[in-house]
Amino acid sequence: MTLSEDPAERADRYIQSFESSLQKNRILFDVVKVEGNGVIMISDALQRYLKDAKYYLKNNKPTTSLASIAYAEGLLDALAYLGFTKPLE
Repeated sequence: MTLSEDPAERADRYIQSFESSLQKNRILFDVVKVEGNGVIMISDALQRYLKDAKYYLKNNKPTTSLASIAYAEGLLDALAYLGFTKPLE
């Protein structure tokens, strides 16, 4: 199977694949990062990257969409590597 080089098609597939991965895993420790006077939960950051990816794709900025979803996937991969996620059964 050859993947399309069209950025919009790639971003759409990447988003779908990430959403599937996110649904198949449970975050065991929702690591927090203190930012200013607030706290950011990692799961919130994942959702914001995903939301950004969808927004940029919808607004004809597929390259930016790809960057956003790649950040989300990298973050989820890092959590898995650290043992902070568990596949759902």
